[in-house]
Amino acid sequence: MIHGEADDNPGTFPIQSERLYQAVRGNGGTVRYVTLPLEAHGYSALESTEHVLFEMITWFDKYVKNAGPREEMRQQTASGN
Repeated sequence: MIHGEADDNPGTFPIQSERLYQAVRGNGGTVRYVTLPLEAHGYSALESTEHVLFEMITWFDKYVKNAGPREEMRQQTASGN
């Protein structure tokens, strides 16, 4: 989850993302929460855009590109389906 620290959009205050992060984490989910300093609802600083891309690529590499097969696929493979 990525959120601008200075987001003043009434529907997306940073506290909402923090609470969602805590809820997912508290229920055993895998989650990462990143705040972008001095950024509002849309990110404009080059450093923020680069950070967002870094986070996305890192997530993709870990959970998609290098992920092992899902349990469902392992079961289908084992049963020959």
